[in-house]
Amino acid sequence: MSEYYIERKRQMRGRKMMLIVCAVCVLILTSCGETKNEEEKARAVYEFGGSEITYGEYYIYAKTIAEDYQQTYGNGVWGLELSTDDGTDSVKDITIKDIVADINRVKVMNSHTEDYGIVLSDEELSEAENRAKEFYDGLTEKDIADTEITEELAKQVITENMLAKKVYDQVLSDYDFEISDEEARMTTFYDMVFECYELKKDGSVEEYTPEKKAVQLERANEALSSLAQEEGVSYENIDNKYNLEYSSSYTMSKNQMIEEYGNSVAGLILELSDGEVSTVIETPYGYHIFKMLDFDDEELTKKNKAQMISAKQKEYFNGVYADWLKSYDSRFSFDEDVNEELINRFPFSDDEPAGGEQNN
Repeated sequence: MSEYYIERKRQMRGRKMMLIVCAVCVLILTSCGETKNEEEKARAVYEFGGSEITYGEYYIYAKTIAEDYQQTYGNGVWGLELSTDDGTDSVKDITIKDIVADINRVKVMNSHTEDYGIVLSDEELSEAENRAKEFYDGLTEKDIADTEITEELAKQVITENMLAKKVYDQVLSDYDFEISDEEARMTTFYDMVFECYELKKDGSVEEYTPEKKAVQLERANEALSSLAQEEGVSYENIDNKYNLEYSSSYTMSKNQMIEEYGNSVAGLILELSDGEVSTVIETPYGYHIFKMLDFDDEELTKKNKAQMISAKQKEYFNGVYADWLKSYDSRFSFDEDVNEELINRFPFSDDEPAGGEQNN
């Protein structure tokens, strides 16, 4: 049986899911100066592509992220444990690594502005200057003393971020990311499931015996007959009468249906018109009766199309960026190169945002 399907049914029985907080990355970066005296080296968070990323530069990025996260998710966000490829990690530790990765990404992208002839207009430079002043004015005197941030540094960070966005848009403009309406179409249907398996308390799955499956088939045919012949019978009535634990409505794309039910069953579902009910259909999970609720949800289809295009764009750009990164700095390693003692000075806090009283 599909692990995806079984896990979803476990969730429908009330198993708690881990809270997943989506990280929202804001690209900001500034380049380092050429002077490398001992004091500057001591304040470098790491070196990337021959340039040093200072604590002040890192702080600008981290402060923006910290304020955004705490406004969005509230207190308690930084200590949350999330699933990662290597196990679990806190939101704070994941965010720190994301910040470093995004700083590096913007530096690499800025190295390609000349390739595309990208510059900022006078209006954009003025916008960067105003945003930099607003950011700087929001710092406390202690922030400035601890980080040595200047208004010019803040402007440089914002300027490079704006240039990186232009590079990104230019790269994507060279590629066709069109998605067909059929591919993006979102369809809503109801699945009445006469299951042929049992979920044990230990999480294991036990399939029904042939005798129990035959009983379920008989019940499914009886339910279909009721839907066809008895006036006023709805799928809700069927769910209640037969105690269908796993029945539910779903909204899926064609590809999601194929992943869930297989090609042949997905094809049968998509042959239904709005309001139409299928025959009894067998899958590895049991016997199903499908009712079409909305063959083409225009609003959700439009949203899904935008998400699919965005995913294709991200995949394409990641391939371009991987090649650029190899040329720019192929040896960088977070674990080996980052000054963790310095980077952890930033006050990610669940009690109060970074910064206090404003600098007047």
